[in-house]
Amino acid sequence: VELRLRGSTPFDLVEITKAQRSGPATGFHHSRNMSPKTVFDADEESVLEAATFFSHETSLIQKLRWLYTLRDLHAAKGQWAEVAESLILCAHSLIKSMDHLQNLWKPSRFDLWNDYQRSPWLSSVGLPDGGGNVAVMDFANAFLERDVLIHKQKNVLDSQQHVSVECVCSTLINVINQVEAAYDKEGGMEDLACFHLEELLSMINVTVTDERKQFHSDAQAALRRVRASICSKLAIFSERDAGNFFAANQHQVKNTAQVYVRVILHGNKPERFKESTTIPTFFEWDMPSICRVPRPVLVAAGSIEHKESWEEFICQTFAKPLVEALSSDNASNPIVLITRGSLDATNDETKTYITITLVQKKISIKSRKFFVRRGYDGSITEYTVAHKVPHALSRQRSLITSEIKMNGQR
Repeated sequence: VELRLRGSTPFDLVEITKAQRSGPATGFHHSRNMSPKTVFDADEESVLEAATFFSHETSLIQKLRWLYTLRDLHAAKGQWAEVAESLILCAHSLIKSMDHLQNLWKPSRFDLWNDYQRSPWLSSVGLPDGGGNVAVMDFANAFLERDVLIHKQKNVLDSQQHVSVECVCSTLINVINQVEAAYDKEGGMEDLACFHLEELLSMINVTVTDERKQFHSDAQAALRRVRASICSKLAIFSERDAGNFFAANQHQVKNTAQVYVRVILHGNKPERFKESTTIPTFFEWDMPSICRVPRPVLVAAGSIEHKESWEEFICQTFAKPLVEALSSDNASNPIVLITRGSLDATNDETKTYITITLVQKKISIKSRKFFVRRGYDGSITEYTVAHKVPHALSRQRSLITSEIKMNGQR
């Protein structure tokens, strides 16, 4: 995923190493658009799983590097709410790590990694084209020990290479600035921004006021700067009008960015979705998934001259890259897009169907439940996902599907 984001093709280990070492921690990586062939790849899920594997208690740097990759992946797709959610996970990890900075693991502290006498196999690792062992080890060190923290001074590590509280606080302030920028790009999510910032403020207040934590004066000052930064962002978002509107082709659309669709793939299964494939997909065949519609899709849908319903154009615009990806996988296989009607009409096993319908999120800042009302009988289908949305994942599979009749029975 990182190589695709940075366009590191053809394979050049030296160039990849340079990209790893120069990967920006201070802002969004300006990535080129992801290839249309990757639209079904489970990139978000894979990177978030990698980040979740590492603990803030011992592996903060490794955890942050994968969360930053997830941030860049969402930025490349214009999913700025998910960029903010990924950065919020970074902020939580940074605050929680302050009690465990002396335990952070770094590959450079592992003797066997650099001891050629005790690890003779190291010198045998190399490339046949002349890159040799030096190029491989440079790449390994850049990959495993990517510097994602912000250092205000040169001597930020003590004699035992422990990360300082000041270093963590500087990185945390930068992350908070990125959160503000991401919500600005998405627009209309002031309530959610305040919710997360208040949560971070509560966490940092506990850290500052805990008398059991013997922080020195410089660390205390750094923590107070973090608190001041959070308070300033809270004031900015609180003063903004959450009811901003943007105009798209004379159609006024509320700029909330809280639009979700249910996506179901069914019918003839292409090779890409068969179990023998090596790259996993985030969709399960014949299973509903809930996806957030990002702002660029809403803007694109709003630019179309409306002869049908607004919801119809959102579904069609969201489905376009999915249809194109399935068509490129097998040009001879007919792809049918359904945005209305019942699934009962999709009984031709020679065709692949994409059914997309707008769903209503439960009214709350974050929720796991979504609803679709069926027009022909008025009943409601309820979908429940694993994580409350908006989330660091832009799409989630429905774990529980319930039918709600008009008389209240399920």
